[in-house]
Order: sequence, then structure tokens, then C-alpha cells
Amino acid sequence: MSRERLIERLEALAPGAWELYSKHGVSREIRHAPRETAETSRTEEGFAARWWDPAPRFAAAGDTAALAEAVERARETPAPGGSCPVWPTGAAAVPQTSSMAADESPPELHDELARLVAAESRGEATLTELTVRRGRTVERVVNAAGLDVGWGASALTGFASAVGRRGTRACEARMSFRWDGAPELATLARRLSDRATLPLSDRSAAVDRGDWLLEPSVGAALLAGLAPLFCRETTARWPARGGLLAPEVTIVDDAGPDAPFDGEGTRTRRVVVFEKGGLSLPLRDLDAARRDRAFSTGNGVRRSYRTPPRLGARRLFFETGRPAPPRELLAAVRRGLFASALTAPWRCDLENDRYEAEFTGIAVIAGRAQGPVAAARSRGRLSELLRRITALAPSGETFPSPEPVLGATLLAERVPFD
Repeated sequence: MSRERLIERLEALAPGAWELYSKHGVSREIRHAPRETAETSRTEEGFAARWWDPAPRFAAAGDTAALAEAVERARETPAPGGSCPVWPTGAAAVPQTSSMAADESPPELHDELARLVAAESRGEATLTELTVRRGRTVERVVNAAGLDVGWGASALTGFASAVGRRGTRACEARMSFRWDGAPELATLARRLSDRATLPLSDRSAAVDRGDWLLEPSVGAALLAGLAPLFCRETTARWPARGGLLAPEVTIVDDAGPDAPFDGEGTRTRRVVVFEKGGLSLPLRDLDAARRDRAFSTGNGVRRSYRTPPRLGARRLFFETGRPAPPRELLAAVRRGLFASALTAPWRCDLENDRYEAEFTGIAVIAGRAQGPVAAARSRGRLSELLRRITALAPSGETFPSPEPVLGATLLAERVPFD
């Protein structure tokens, strides 16, 4: 069945109350593993429809013919959700179906990264696996209000692992990465080296309270843990008290560099979600906008064409009017710890205003590194931790968490450790 016939069918089922989404993606990846090197290509194509008759319905399939059959089956099964939203309108040029030329294979980075990891760790860490993937996608949304918009995106992503060895002890480090520009091999090598070798130290944290310097990947993980606050996915009352974060520090969601529209076809916009120490404008998708009788902020997220869009942050980052270079933040540490990498997922209990972070890093006194710390932990009130963030250095790096989060080096004062 053609797209046009499918649209006619949706209009007949739900006049003025339907949406059709499509996605086409291609990717190529190179995987280097022990005694194995493989290059693969993948193609993904999918279609999804939402409509109200008057109950909400959803169907998805790999082509329009299969979607037409799925639509008929879905007529008997209401999907979660409320009444039909107010659809966005307008039109924009729709990119052509994604294609990838033969010379657009992922770059060969294994040998150089292996050399950098060995050099960074002084021979104590070895790169064990590297997967680099170059992908392109084209998405399109058409709805009953006359919307017809499309956009394309490309990214270089992947996964790397390394093993650190010291005597009879060993530690494996794993991390995913995303590069929006040129590959940052030196940064990736440093992170892999730290994660693979710092835990091999015999030294524990000798500081019970002090300054806490968070590496950009650790700061990004904290921000990802806070994301439900901005989507009103929690009933926590403490953020409403205000006085959180320094006055010049804000938190922003802006996916403009990634895509001009969200998964529902709403135009992307910059939203300041945390300002002057408290929550500001909430993030909304079409459903939240209908409930709040407000406008959508362009935060309808589709993680897959197989599931309906949902409310979510799309590209969070810390912002300040007075950014400082990372070296300046390090020099400001009087006595404390530098968190180089998390050793367990950051635990943010938003309802009860609590956090716990387990990490490995480096002890710092008077702005100078004193040696590695194998394991440390900080825990306490999340509101107090945010208040103690006094400075930051935006890195511009993107971390998948799973939605993109931009990293920043953060400096917090008087933080408890154990």
C-alpha cells in the first residue's frame, strides 16, 4: 500500500485526528575484537501511525503494507494516552531517503587508539575492543492538520573497552561514545586508561569532606539523573523551594543542533528548565501540552518507530554566564577529590531528595594531584549537592544517556565523602 493510500485510510478511520511517522536509516560499522575484525552494514525502515477514534490507537511496521494490516488489528486495542492533541502544522523540505556512499565507511581508529591507551596508561592498559559506527537517518511526520516535515541526521558513535593490569590484578573498563565532529581519540584514550587503571590503586579516599571536581562524563550522568524533574515525572517538592544552583548557572534543553523537529513534528526550541536556582519552564510533548493547556516545547521523543513518542529531554546541558577553563577549576580545589569515572550508575532518588555516587579518581590538594583513589563514594541530599556547585567548564562533548547530554566539568564545595 502506498503512503497516500495509507493516509486516506487513516483519515477515514479518524477524520482530523491522525499522525503518520516514518524513519529510514543506514549504518556501517567496523568492529575490532581479539582475533576478529568485521565490517557490517545495516538498513532500518519503519512506519508508525497514531490516531484517535475516539480512543487512542497506535500501530507500527516495517513497511506501509504491513502497517496497513497493523492498523486494522490495532483498531481493537486502545493505546495509553488521553484525547487527541492539537497537532502542529506547517511544511518543510523533506530530505531524500538516506544513502551512504562506499567511501563513507567508519574511519579506521583501532591502531591509533590502542597506541594512545598504552601511552596514557604507561603500558598498564590495553585496548581490547573497539566498534565505530557511522549512521544516517531520515525521519518524516505527516498529520491531519496538514503538517509535512522531514529532517536528516548523521552521527559517529561506538563502543570501546580496555583492560588494566598491575601485578596479578586486573580491571576492565567499558564505555560508549558519540562524536558530532572529528574523533576525539585523545580524550577517549584518557578516559579508558583512567577507568581501567585507577581502580587498581591501593589507596582509598582520605578525605571525608571537601571540594569535588566532576569529569564531564560524570557531570553528564548527574544531569541525566535529574531529567525527570524537568518533565514533571516526579512529585518531588524540594525543587520548588528554589535556591538550587548558583544564580548564574542554568540548565537548558536545546536539540537544535541535532534536529529541527521533535518526533511529533513540533519545531525544536531552546528551553531553560532550571534558572535562578529553581525549576523554570517544564518540558512538554503534545500530550503534556494538551493536559496543561499550553504549548509543546518540542519534547516528543521517539526511541524507536515501534513505540509511541513520549515526553523526554532531548539535549540537556549546564550553562553559565561565567565559564571557567578546567585548569582553573582544578587550581581552585583546596582539598578534595577529582571524580574521573563512575564505578556504578549514579543513583538519584528524586522523590526523597537523595543521591549516591560511587567513583574512582584522584586526590587533589591545593590544585595538585596527589595520587589515584581506587574507590570513593559521595552521598547525601541532592538539593545540597546542587547548591554547592559553584563553577563549571562546558566541554561541548555529547554523551548518550540514552538521550544526548552535553558534558561539563563541575566544581562543588564542601561535599561529603566516605
